[in-house]
Amino acid sequence: MASEILAQMQDWVAIYGPPPLRTELLAALNNARTEDGGEPGPADYWQAVAELLVAKGHLDVAREAIKRWQMLVPADHPIHAVMGGGPPPEDKPAVVAPPPPPKPEPNSRIVRVIDTTYTFLRIEPQMDKVQGKKVKSCWETFLEGNDKTSRAVLNGYDDGTYGPWAVSGVFTDFAGAAAVEVVVRSMQRHFVFTTKKDAKIRKVLGGFGLPFMTVVGVLIGYIMGVLH
Repeated sequence: MASEILAQMQDWVAIYGPPPLRTELLAALNNARTEDGGEPGPADYWQAVAELLVAKGHLDVAREAIKRWQMLVPADHPIHAVMGGGPPPEDKPAVVAPPPPPKPEPNSRIVRVIDTTYTFLRIEPQMDKVQGKKVKSCWETFLEGNDKTSRAVLNGYDDGTYGPWAVSGVFTDFAGAAAVEVVVRSMQRHFVFTTKKDAKIRKVLGGFGLPFMTVVGVLIGYIMGVLH
């Protein structure tokens, strides 16, 4: 290994060394030793070449030799103080900052439906899954104060969508789900809980619920449209 390094140094001297000084440079390489007299290493060879070039006044070539010498010695070597700074830092992979953690979902959300504002409060999920979608959160509001019969609930799913409690199979954003839930619950309350009809009619309406009323409403609208 030492012979290979010496051969490389001799090639460098043959190419870059000033012609009048090449014999002396080769002799300096052959006589190079470590501080304790041991076998020289690359830094020792460059030191011998650099010192001779400086002593002979060939500063341009010496500067290149000193740079190579500086790159091979420890960071606390005196040559760094002379040349300014330590050896060039090793290339290190860029440190990529981890992505910021997702913002926590708020505990309350305000939605305006038609001309009324509703505040939905976050509660514990009431079920694990709905139609194969995992329920991540649940949101509750009351259409009329704290009247338990006016309770409206939304499910929040792990894919970022929301669904109204009153209508299965509807998946949309929070505002859309809230609008559907509020309107449906309002219709149910109007037809089921505030009707003045007898118990039998209330029972029928309660059994059929929204699907029946929706169909009736669509038919009435269609008939009215035809008549006009």
